[in-house]
Amino acid sequence: MDQHYHPILLQRLRALFEGGDWGALKSYLAGLSNAHFRTAGYLLGERLLPQAPADVFWDATRELILWHPKAFTVTTGKAALPRLQQGSLSLDDEGFRQLSASLAAPERALDRQKLLLLWLPVISDPQKMQKLLQDFGIDTPRRQVEFLLRTDNLAAAFLLLKALRFEEHDSEYLTTVCRQVMRRGDSLSFNLASLLRTYFDLPDIRGTFSLSIQHYELSRLDTDFEVFKRIVTKV
Repeated sequence: MDQHYHPILLQRLRALFEGGDWGALKSYLAGLSNAHFRTAGYLLGERLLPQAPADVFWDATRELILWHPKAFTVTTGKAALPRLQQGSLSLDDEGFRQLSASLAAPERALDRQKLLLLWLPVISDPQKMQKLLQDFGIDTPRRQVEFLLRTDNLAAAFLLLKALRFEEHDSEYLTTVCRQVMRRGDSLSFNLASLLRTYFDLPDIRGTFSLSIQHYELSRLDTDFEVFKRIVTKV
């Protein structure tokens, strides 16, 4: 039998899942063998969570992560990815608010980090990305920079510039961040590094940059996402 499919398991899980009986679901999962537990995790992540109404999705995610984070943080986080992209889940959902509140404790820092690193790359709106960071307790510029450097999209690049504005007095730190951006090696990162070098006047950044920025273009870079996108993606 396919280790990722078990009709009896699926039928039982679906009944518990659709009934919202999370206590019974956790008891049932706890009684499974290791092999069946792994199969159950796959069925939850690939079959049940993708089809669940948003409120059920967030309730199940919160319950499973709080109960067994090692098994379910990544499983539920991955199940959310296409739904966040398609709009069938929203960071404005009450269920997400409850999830973020439940993960606010210091001992849940690793769970928050795993979810952030999964979800940030699929968030294309800077305001939504900022909300996700703040709701998960990443609310200081340097902490935000840590995550934004690991997120390769335009929204993250824009928020990186905004976060670095708070550190503009520390040229050594800015230079270090700019070099980290350059090490990613792709064209967007080189354009972003060139933009940061010009914006913060970092003389120690060396390299061959194709992006040309006029000084009059700098004034709206950190306030207007559309202006930022147009400039940082110039060929």
